Amino acid sequence: MQLGQDDRVAAVLFAHPESLAYLQACPDTLILDCTYKTNRYGMPLLDMIGVDACQRSFCIAFAFLSGETKQDYFWALDRLKSLYEISNTRLPSVILTDRCLACLNAVGTCFPSASSLLCLWHANKAVLRHCQPAFTQRQHQQGLEAWNIFYNHWYLIMKSSTEEIFYSRVSDFEQKYLPTHIEEVGYIKTYWLDLYKEKLVKVWVNQHLHFDNVVTSRVEGVHGLLKSHLKRSTLDLFEAWKAIKQALLNQLAELRSNQAKQQIRTPIELSGPLYSVVRGWISHEALRKVEEQRKLLARTNPPPSRHCSGSLFRSQGLPCVHKLESILAHDQVLRLDDFHTHWHLDRRGTIPFLLEPRHQSDRGAIASNLPRSSIRRGLSGFEIVEAATAPRTPPLCSKCHMLGHTRSSKQCPLRYAELRPPLALTPEQPQLEGTLTLELGEPSEQVPGCPATAPALIIQNPAIGPATQDSAQTIPQPATPAVRIFSSTPSPSSEPVSSRSIRYDDPRVIYQRYVKARDSWYKAQPPGTYVNNQLYRKAMGLPLRYSKASYEWCQDYKQMGRKLVMSEGARDWTREEMMAYLDWDKSENDRIDAQIALESGDRLPNRRGMGELWRRAERNIEEQQQALCSVSEKTVDCIVVQP
Repeated sequence: MQLGQDDRVAAVLFAHPESLAYLQACPDTLILDCTYKTNRYGMPLLDMIGVDACQRSFCIAFAFLSGETKQDYFWALDRLKSLYEISNTRLPSVILTDRCLACLNAVGTCFPSASSLLCLWHANKAVLRHCQPAFTQRQHQQGLEAWNIFYNHWYLIMKSSTEEIFYSRVSDFEQKYLPTHIEEVGYIKTYWLDLYKEKLVKVWVNQHLHFDNVVTSRVEGVHGLLKSHLKRSTLDLFEAWKAIKQALLNQLAELRSNQAKQQIRTPIELSGPLYSVVRGWISHEALRKVEEQRKLLARTNPPPSRHCSGSLFRSQGLPCVHKLESILAHDQVLRLDDFHTHWHLDRRGTIPFLLEPRHQSDRGAIASNLPRSSIRRGLSGFEIVEAATAPRTPPLCSKCHMLGHTRSSKQCPLRYAELRPPLALTPEQPQLEGTLTLELGEPSEQVPGCPATAPALIIQNPAIGPATQDSAQTIPQPATPAVRIFSSTPSPSSEPVSSRSIRYDDPRVIYQRYVKARDSWYKAQPPGTYVNNQLYRKAMGLPLRYSKASYEWCQDYKQMGRKLVMSEGARDWTREEMMAYLDWDKSENDRIDAQIALESGDRLPNRRGMGELWRRAERNIEEQQQALCSVSEKTVDCIVVQP
């Protein structure tokens, strides 16, 4: 704290111990800038900002100053230098400020070994404010185009990579604009190029280790952070310090969290073996810059220069494209020594120098279609042959629900059925929609398994149109006209079950009833409609899925059991069979609950005994069994046989 002659507070500098501890890991960069309207006394607040390995800003110290003279800056920077010495931290190598002469002079006095750079953003805005009005006063649109050309010359001068290019561009700039804009050219040369070209132009700036920090824009973000906690400009110095302290602690917590994440996480683009040793020890921002250099090796138009100027390592402390080319040529990896300590994450311990094993090529894996990350065993030679010769499951048509073709195949009898006009039925031949008509035709060629005298059945579908002898499907059949077709088809994995020899609550019978009801629903849909089991369940209001506990309950020995025992062996129940059983169980419970509610409403005697309950259960089972037998005797589809 500095006191004036009247014992009033003239300046105050404060820093948090945790900020000084964080500074020890990344002390190389110092950025200075003032902000205003932070206290009731109108004292400017000098922010002293550092940059960590992750290119994040952090607050080192703050100072309330009575003014912005050289003495004010000298006092603040001298106190800051003492903090560096007390915390045993090396002094910054680069100090970045705007073109404040008092601050520049104080920096040169307090930190003579540091390189002082000017903010390029402030220089650009100063040139714009002073020079643009001369181009835009008349003919605004043309003036803007002329100004853009003028400003582009200034931009190219700032980006000059060598001294020869710099002087050549300055000469071209003077020849073009001196005759017409001598004031603007004179301002740029007098106030910027002659005095501060070493602090602004790329060729001289890159001689210093600035770690890609050439503007003070990041300080503006810190100003916004502080004022979001200050809320108003009428606080005294102590209240302002408390608000700044809270903002500072939040900032440090976020910075440490970010560094901890970078120690354990690996971005996809940085997962190559080149970074195997330094991952978790070098920040992702540094590794991404190196990755950009590595990508230059693959550039062909234009290819990277064969001459290495060393500019990248001098200015940012990172390996350049030429260094990477040498490392990759010798099948080596990046090491911690290839990066400046500024890019090292704040991590305890020493890095173990362990290289990954060399990749072993597998000839079998080269020919495999499995991804490299797969752990599945590759197929053997005989397995590949068996897979190639194994019969494939025939496709199922979603229109006519027949095996052997798809709905877009020419073999589908319902292909383009929606485009054909409906068949006009006569009163003499009433037909139901969706009814198949079988006509007895002339005997066809003999088919194995059928008598030679068997007449042909001509299948006619009203949805397609009238059948003719040429267009109808001719199927050899026995001479008897009695034909019975059941709409339900048993499960391909289930045995045919006789309804007279098995209980109505057997899972196989339940599943057959489920399949029969589903097939009936399929046939009731318009031709060409896509149907499947999920759509049927949704239409019937059945659950689309059951919980895992429900399926486990199904497999209890009191319910379905673990296995379905068949003549050829035992197998597991399918998911569809278990869902059908769960549907039946729910409907059965609902039926019994409704029956109990009905009987309770009849005011039956209360004392009936267990015998009566067992007799009721037996009668209920007999009724359900008789209902099953009676339903199995009925045919569902209607088939008209015409002689």
